[in-house]
Amino acid sequence: MIDLFKRESAPRSEEPQRSICVWGANGSPGKSTVALNLACELALAGRRVLLVDLDTYSASIGTMLGINEPTPGLSAAVRLVGQGRLDGEQFSRLAIEHQVGKGTLSVLTGLGSELRWPEITAEKTKNLVSMALENYEYVILDVASHLEDGLKHVGGVVDRNAATKAALEACSMTLAVLSADQVGLKRFCDSYEQLSRVAREPILVANRLRSSALGVGAKHQIQDVILELCGAEIRWFIPEDRASCDRAILDMIPLAMLKRSSSARQAIAQLVRHHFAIGDGRKSPSAI
Repeated sequence: MIDLFKRESAPRSEEPQRSICVWGANGSPGKSTVALNLACELALAGRRVLLVDLDTYSASIGTMLGINEPTPGLSAAVRLVGQGRLDGEQFSRLAIEHQVGKGTLSVLTGLGSELRWPEITAEKTKNLVSMALENYEYVILDVASHLEDGLKHVGGVVDRNAATKAALEACSMTLAVLSADQVGLKRFCDSYEQLSRVAREPILVANRLRSSALGVGAKHQIQDVILELCGAEIRWFIPEDRASCDRAILDMIPLAMLKRSSSARQAIAQLVRHHFAIGDGRKSPSAI
């Protein structure tokens, strides 16, 4: 039987880690699912949480939540950042309130078109994170996978991947999600050096762990590969839970709103309890 969780993790920081960047290598390793459900578990515990879809290539959080109408979201927020007018009132106006049990999750939906990426500069991204932390207890950012330098906007000087790198630099915690199979491992290892240049001690999360993809001892195989090629250690494992994930997509609701028997949901909830010292969602802990 696969051991779902890795419990031995680095000691918790004395400083609260309130800004969390969720990154993953190319190939849909499930970073948006992790980001959404991380935010939902915090909201279930009574925290004030803002989830920002900062994937400037392929925004998906709105779709996952069944938000089909165009919303100003990220575009309007960064515009107000540039004007120095983004405050609590504007966050309340721009963020969509999504009910999560007895809690509420605030969501800034992503770009309506990836062609608008030049609007999201590094400076605006960092200021957005800073201003969000003044109004929310936790800020979760779902960022794009690409980290390459030197991709410029035609006629301009904005780095194509500036928003992702700025978010990784600005946030106090990075969750680096990889798909637990041979292709996912290769893609992650190919990108890890670039990630380690901008993210502070990323916490590695292996998603969709199953023995059918790597055989017996899948967990140890993945650990060995990552340690050898990246010099890093996987801190958390999320098991394959296709039935629950498909149901969440079909119903356009987070895993966190499905039954507690979902093994993927349990793994993410345990990650949240460990790193943020919150309860299990059945009561609201005191604010930070």
